[in-house]
Amino acid sequence: MGTLSVVVATRNRPDHLKRLFEDLDRQMRVPDLVVVVDASDRDAAIGVREIASRNWRFRSLYLPAERSSAARQRNQGALVCATELIVFLDDDVRLDGAFLKELVKPFENDPDGRIGAVSGTIVNQTYSPPGRWNRLALRICLGPLPQSLSGRLVGPAVNFLPEDRPDAIQEVDWLPSGCTAYRRAIFLLHRFPEHFEGYSFAEDVHLSARVAKTHRLLNTTRARLYHNDTGRETHRDWRALGESMVRHRHEIMTGILGRRRGIDYWQLFAYEIIYSSLAWLVGVRPLRPSRLLALLGGKLKAFYALWRESRQSRGQQREQESTLGNNLDLHQRSPGGA
Repeated sequence: MGTLSVVVATRNRPDHLKRLFEDLDRQMRVPDLVVVVDASDRDAAIGVREIASRNWRFRSLYLPAERSSAARQRNQGALVCATELIVFLDDDVRLDGAFLKELVKPFENDPDGRIGAVSGTIVNQTYSPPGRWNRLALRICLGPLPQSLSGRLVGPAVNFLPEDRPDAIQEVDWLPSGCTAYRRAIFLLHRFPEHFEGYSFAEDVHLSARVAKTHRLLNTTRARLYHNDTGRETHRDWRALGESMVRHRHEIMTGILGRRRGIDYWQLFAYEIIYSSLAWLVGVRPLRPSRLLALLGGKLKAFYALWRESRQSRGQQREQESTLGNNLDLHQRSPGGA
């Protein structure tokens, strides 16, 4: 494959960004361009700009973010890239030395251009088959499940990470945003959803699920990285996060996957309110109940808003049908009517 650029959306994390740049500088396949789109506060922005301006083995470009939003920042960075591939990386990942080399290999063996995007494998965030009781809880909330959930997008847009199988390239339903290469031409047709604000929950699912309708999505376990996932500790508004979880998943479920039946809405509610809460109580330590309550409050607020919007939409539809019926009746009664 030919040229590739790296786009990094960042905010207030110059120390992590410095380590990422050092990893990029040590790559066996050095990128042609690294674009940093920075939404940092003033003091941190000075450090981020200084890192981007150093003498690296690759060309680097610093862009102040037009708006603090992971989705918008990634789109902003991609627009200045003229390379065949665009790689999106989180600022808090650490890369194996062969990461970029292995990430682009599947494209090199795809002369027909059927592959739309390829992700690397996050070694500390991989799929583990759910145990007996966990799988039962998932089935109750999501309905029938495939034999393996690795890399799948099931039910009301619930996504599962791919399995870390040795030396494997595997087809998946979705791709994470923090370690994925897209063909530039395909990415520019779709882009990240810019109405997903701030943390932009599930913007990667929204984008990759659209690309999957026309192109193959692959994960390679040969391109390896570690994710520090500092975002979990920097969230401040857990209520807003809960609200975005429901709204964004609902949009993917209905607008992209076309799932609008009553059972789909029940599964969305059951997963977000029942299953996710139980998973938090069982798996999150320290428990931090205030965060869970805030998250639940945001989710319930979103479900209530979706219910009200649905009622208003049905009311408007009935009003339009009534108006149309009245107009047709008047037309038929008029002297010139049929």
